[in-house]
Amino acid sequence: MFTRQGHSPSVRFPRVLGIEAVGVVESAPDGDFATGQIVATAMGGMGRDFDGGYAEFTCVPSKHVQVIKTQLPWETLGALPEMMQTAWGSLFIALDLQPGERLLVRGGTTSVGLAAAAIAKLHGAHVMATTRKADRADMLKQNGADEVFVDTGAIAQEVQKAGGAHKVLELIGVATLKDSLQATLPKGTVCMTGIAGNKWSFDEFSPMEAIPTAVKLTAYSGGPSEFMQTPLEQFASQIAQGKLKVHTGKAFTMDQIVAAHEAMETGSQAGRMVVLT
Repeated sequence: MFTRQGHSPSVRFPRVLGIEAVGVVESAPDGDFATGQIVATAMGGMGRDFDGGYAEFTCVPSKHVQVIKTQLPWETLGALPEMMQTAWGSLFIALDLQPGERLLVRGGTTSVGLAAAAIAKLHGAHVMATTRKADRADMLKQNGADEVFVDTGAIAQEVQKAGGAHKVLELIGVATLKDSLQATLPKGTVCMTGIAGNKWSFDEFSPMEAIPTAVKLTAYSGGPSEFMQTPLEQFASQIAQGKLKVHTGKAFTMDQIVAAHEAMETGSQAGRMVVLT
């Protein structure tokens, strides 16, 4: 979507889009994989420097490929690669989330937000999540949230009154980042990972005013090495066993790709959407 909107200036067209994929190995000339193995891949120039996951066949560097032993349906497996990598990396690489800590997921109904809440809950954290729509509160609680805040853009006082947050996963972006910093407890950390608010930078930012004393600000934008560290097979197993719930949205076919992009832009689908080739 961002590439189509013009936010990937290095891309040269024609280009088959799609920065992630799951599928079955057709051929692996270097011998690292066997024909028929189920695999996942993401990023590393996929869909930007070379053709990506919208293709029926995709050729990627073998060092960017994970084998996943699973019987999950494609509609579920297809939701995992980038979503789980982003959620897992944000929580454990950037935020160093510990059991018992209070986590605020700002942008809780995004696909990464839903995944992060479920992973954090399984890890033993107290999970708080936000939504702009009050009627999605029950869905968030079913997905791992202990508390839900209706996001007006200024919820810091409400969060602090409820006990504050040790860690904040910021998925809306600069539109709510300053408020998220104010919702964080001393020695806590805010990680900016997403830009669901569709604004990429501040018009004006004064760190001394925006960042409270003893609150840390970091970011996460994991690449192929972080993807390869992500325990996708473990997540697939936990999902199959019912231990981990992943909220997926509608599955589209390739000839419905316009409708899929429209759903992404309007936010009409909660959870990760999957396109089947």
